[in-house]
Amino acid sequence: MIVLAMLFSSIASLKAQDDRLDELTFEETVIQEEKVPYFGVGGGFVVSLFTPELKDVNAQLSTAGLSELTTPLTMTGAIGVATIGILPNVRISIANLGGNISTAEKEFTVNQQQYLRSASLSNAYTGFGFDYAFSLAKSLYLIPGISGGWGTMEITTTQYAKGVETSNSTIGGSPNDVNVFNHSLRNNYFMVNPGLSVEFAPALLGSDKPRIITVRAHAGYALSFMGDWKENGKTIVNNVSSGIDASGLAFQLGFMIGLFN
Repeated sequence: MIVLAMLFSSIASLKAQDDRLDELTFEETVIQEEKVPYFGVGGGFVVSLFTPELKDVNAQLSTAGLSELTTPLTMTGAIGVATIGILPNVRISIANLGGNISTAEKEFTVNQQQYLRSASLSNAYTGFGFDYAFSLAKSLYLIPGISGGWGTMEITTTQYAKGVETSNSTIGGSPNDVNVFNHSLRNNYFMVNPGLSVEFAPALLGSDKPRIITVRAHAGYALSFMGDWKENGKTIVNNVSSGIDASGLAFQLGFMIGLFN
């Protein structure tokens, strides 16, 4: 009897403890995943479609009897980026691009001789910049930035005799036809270029492996501060229209190879 009494007493005690356990509450702890800052070191190739304002250029070309230039000006080149370790999500960049556009050739008659005349516009620049990366999804980033640098714009008009062969025994010799010429107008300028990029690094080697390539799309506006225009790189030309400059929208597509997250 004593044993039975002790057994029932133990059972009752355990039941009472179970009832009290039901009254206990537990707080849930939310474990937040740590965000990994942007990392990227690499370089690659870009194609840029640049759209400078050509109204004033074409007005002067038309006056000279030439065809008009049309945009976009396709520029190609290289870009390199590297993150700054002490500043999370910040990187530096360097880019170098260049390209040109040309008019169609037009035929002229001078002293009963046929000549072909055309014009071209070239632009090239080198820029250094700072970017900041915002993570949109895994390996997908929105990257605003600003760059600055210098460049050269050159407008060249050329005329040569149609269907004529010539020879010259020395480099830089004087041609015997004064109607054959190559004339250039050049300007060295500074520029500021704010822009916005979207970049994605696909997992080519596997999701648990480093990302070795990133593809990018970029839009920006180049604001140029023109210097002196020089004829054939020597003589300063005054009164050139202020509308002839290297400012305009640019759209880029490209890729970089390196290490990215």
